[in-house]
Amino acid sequence: MNKIEYLNALKEALKDTDDSVMEEILSDYEEHFQVGIEKGKSEEQICEELGTIDDLVEEIKGVYNTDNQEGKYKNSQQSDSKSKKFKDWHFNFNNIDSEKIGGVINNALDSAGETISKIDVIEIGHTLKSTLDQATSSINNFADSYIKNQGDGQSVNKRNAEGFKENVTKSYDDAEEPIESTQTETENKKETEIKEDIEYDDSTIDWSESEESNDEPVDSDDKSDTVNSNKANTGLNVIIDGICANVTVRKSSNNKINLSYENNGNDRQKQMYEFYSYKEGNTVYAGIRRVGKSVFLFNLILNSININVEVPEGMGNIHIKTASGNVQIVDVNSDRMIAATASGDILIDKVYATDIQIRSSSGEIKLDDLNCIQLNTRTESGDVEADNIETKFLSLKSSSGDIKCRNIVADIIDNRSFSGDFNYVNVKVSEGKIRSTSGNISISEFTMNNSDVSNVSGNIKLSQIVGDGLRAGSTSGNITLDVNVKRCHASSKSGYVKVKCQGDIILESNSISGNINVNLKNNGNGYCVNSRTTSGGLYINYNNMCQRNLKTGTYTNGNQGSELILSSVSGDIHLNDY
Repeated sequence: MNKIEYLNALKEALKDTDDSVMEEILSDYEEHFQVGIEKGKSEEQICEELGTIDDLVEEIKGVYNTDNQEGKYKNSQQSDSKSKKFKDWHFNFNNIDSEKIGGVINNALDSAGETISKIDVIEIGHTLKSTLDQATSSINNFADSYIKNQGDGQSVNKRNAEGFKENVTKSYDDAEEPIESTQTETENKKETEIKEDIEYDDSTIDWSESEESNDEPVDSDDKSDTVNSNKANTGLNVIIDGICANVTVRKSSNNKINLSYENNGNDRQKQMYEFYSYKEGNTVYAGIRRVGKSVFLFNLILNSININVEVPEGMGNIHIKTASGNVQIVDVNSDRMIAATASGDILIDKVYATDIQIRSSSGEIKLDDLNCIQLNTRTESGDVEADNIETKFLSLKSSSGDIKCRNIVADIIDNRSFSGDFNYVNVKVSEGKIRSTSGNISISEFTMNNSDVSNVSGNIKLSQIVGDGLRAGSTSGNITLDVNVKRCHASSKSGYVKVKCQGDIILESNSISGNINVNLKNNGNGYCVNSRTTSGGLYINYNNMCQRNLKTGTYTNGNQGSELILSSVSGDIHLNDY
């Protein structure tokens, strides 16, 4: 499948998605293709990296379902007569002189035709590009001119309505209507900080916007063991729908929810999206919504829209979602937190919460300094990086992205990847399960009670492993272990198995065609080996005693401190103490 086929299939699969969301996603994936091609990748390779359309669309729709939010916004607008007056307004381009646009395009195409007939075929591509650039520039200039000149009569008032003002300040309480203040664009330039601040304050909340977790729940009675419970819960909730805007969430200094909206794009970009916010009960809803229409068929890659959110400590619930915008949540304390994006990146830093849910389709996920009861992340093709995490239940899942973890403390770990690699350093866990299909798994400084590490075709390398029981298995990959555990099972069908044991151990290892090498350092406490071989042999070099080409049987030494059950069909088995 090439680029055009992939994007057309993605567009068809997203046909029931909101138009603005679909355009942002398609634009972002088109840019992904461009970056990949510049790095020397083929279109087929890029398609394979992105994954199947069905999996991608399922994840995107799960991440970005706009139906509920839009419904809530409309219901709120029906109860607010002032906002209702403007909610159905959008750009009306019916008065555009289509003959002018047609003339610009026709002249450009005529020029291209005349030029093509005069030049060498090799130069056609360059000339067409230059001509189309001129046509696009003419259309853009026309659109800018139209927008600047359309502000006559009632359209001026519409542009000054909430959502289009570049600076608006509001304060909400239970007794008064919101007080609004505005500034002109000239005054804005003289201010040191230009923001559109909206403040909300309240006391208690009945949270009704919750999503079910697909992962194993953790007993809520244990919350005080992990999450800082000294900070009172304000009961406030916030839901932000960013679409293409970058959303940043930080701690508030005035115990209120403060929102600032910044659109630093050109006039066309400012007219295309409007900012909305309202409060329903004790939940604050805010975000942007597309209201303008583009007069040409080229997507705008918007990276100049920002929504900054300040929240008090002890928030009830925080829910942030975007289509292509990035999400940053820093220094925040809440009960539940959800961050979801289709193609944007997600950064979560210095967060205390009971439940954290993070989802991304192709964006990167970076987590640092988190303290929570449950942490669930899921991404299709983006990488996941987690540092300094303390939680009871940790679930990191990726289809093709890599997963990196540093300094993790958890009761339960359940991490999976289809083709991405795992890289863990300094992990302490009671029960762990790490699975990959074709990616490599590398773990060092791993302390656990019982863990299961497995893959199909990737290699497994575990070092400085301490605990009770360990299972490591691969179908065709190699296994290398450096362990100090009581029980260990290591197996690979066609790859080799190398196990370095610190102290006495009960070890079971088997391979069909690969060799098995066991380095037993148990201070000369001896062994009991039960070996099974078909065409291979058993070789023992232990305590200055060498035995060669042994076959199936039981072999003992000294105090028989370690029990080794080793079998290989066509590979050799080696046991030594050096």
